[in-house]
Amino acid sequence: MSKALPNPPQAGLLNAIRFGRDTFRFLEVMQSRYRDGVAVPIPGRAPLVVLTNPELVHDALSHPDTFRRVPAQESAALIAEHGLVQSEGPLWRQQRSIMNPAFDSRQVRTYADSVGERVEAIADDWADRGRFETNLHREMTRMTVRVASEVLLGEDIGADRAEQFHEWMQTAGTEFEFDLASVGPEWLPSRISPEFREAAEGIRALSEDIIERRRRLIADGDEGRNMVSMLIRAEEDPNVDYPENQIRDEVSTFLIAGHETTALSLTYTSALLSWYPDIRERVREEAETVLGSEPPSHGDVRDLSYTMRVYREALRLYPPAWAVFRRADRKARLGDYRVDEGSAIIMPQWSIHRSDRYFDDPDTFDPDRWERRNPNDTPAYFPFSTGPHACVGKQFALSGATLTLARLVRDFDVDVPQDALDDLRVTPTLRPADGVPASIRPAGG
Repeated sequence: MSKALPNPPQAGLLNAIRFGRDTFRFLEVMQSRYRDGVAVPIPGRAPLVVLTNPELVHDALSHPDTFRRVPAQESAALIAEHGLVQSEGPLWRQQRSIMNPAFDSRQVRTYADSVGERVEAIADDWADRGRFETNLHREMTRMTVRVASEVLLGEDIGADRAEQFHEWMQTAGTEFEFDLASVGPEWLPSRISPEFREAAEGIRALSEDIIERRRRLIADGDEGRNMVSMLIRAEEDPNVDYPENQIRDEVSTFLIAGHETTALSLTYTSALLSWYPDIRERVREEAETVLGSEPPSHGDVRDLSYTMRVYREALRLYPPAWAVFRRADRKARLGDYRVDEGSAIIMPQWSIHRSDRYFDDPDTFDPDRWERRNPNDTPAYFPFSTGPHACVGKQFALSGATLTLARLVRDFDVDVPQDALDDLRVTPTLRPADGVPASIRPAGG
């Protein structure tokens, strides 16, 4: 017989305030006190369920028809309503089927090689600048959004638009930041800032430009294996039924999702390497052995095993997608527990990844833990989510980030202040408040 999840002893309103004001501290406390999960009653809202047991997380995410994605609403819907990371059921299956070839092994190879070319250009630029100060997150965003647009969407958006896109994402981060309003009564009206409306309009307009150019290229005989071409060609299939603006929603979604988490994770990994110079030196030695003096390419990924472990470990400590969110579509059972219909479910990588129930010395940056255990066989490690809706771009991220780190560490020291990640903002992703200051210089210089 199922039982109710425990409730925290404090009043619901007090816990709602704690969650809104200091989300990570709240999650860490729940993680330490409750082995499986907790249900937090919140006045004026559905119960907030925090799962602390990775087995229950995997159970929930393996049943997408019961534990459904939270639909895009209000400000989020201004960017995209029905992209692959938001859609469910038949629409999701249709879109995933159409786009699957854009993420197959050949495209992973193309993506990795494109990353190699792009990071080589960045390395040349850094070398020309000598020693300089910069916003590391901005540097990583400008690279990853251009690679993602080139490989997934069939068009390199260029340096100027990449810079503009970074500004739009900064505005979106501010708009989506968790605060007390995030846990206020659902009937309270919300306000969308003019700055965000302008950013959303810019993202939509850029998406439409990409689609129209791709339509013209297809009309001229350019087949293309990119995602946009596949979506456009599928319009001719009588079995495909797109909602209004579906292709635009997909392009907008992947402009964001195709680069954001990789840019953030590269930023956080570089910061950790700055604080652990012995680990950085091991990455450099491996890069010198594997890459020599050549640009990186897909063929190098397998031999950069230590660099890959470094990246995986950074994803454990600083997962850009810090939690998976779902809503119970009906009264359901998870393990020995019942979950009420309408419950908002949070499955936090942040606190599970840092729990001493599942990891030895969890606060220690130890890439070699992934030599001792297989990340794919570790239920408590799910930086790319899990289940049918797991991140379709996982292999893109792993290969591209590994090559980027190896190439940049080979020739440069990126030094980040020890407190640079102290003010991380809780939005749908884990974002630095005001960028990440870094001093970049030639290795050993």
